[in-house]
Amino acid sequence: MSIDKLDNKKLVAFIPGTIVDVKVKVGQQVKQGDILVILDAMKMHNRILAPINSTVKEVSVKPGDRVCKGFIMVVLE
Repeated sequence: MSIDKLDNKKLVAFIPGTIVDVKVKVGQQVKQGDILVILDAMKMHNRILAPINSTVKEVSVKPGDRVCKGFIMVVLE
């Protein structure tokens, strides 16, 4: 899991990679620890987890997307 240092509601890619799966949609309630996105980087599937109980405000990725380090993948409310 990687969280923007200024805002713990913006989940960013901590390494360049490819989105394997998106487990959430806009408006969905999530609990701390829920899997939001699976990011494949260096042949490893990294689970991006919800850091807090919240609602998904924005999803900026879909399966197959390539992302660079620091790309905002999910925004929580």
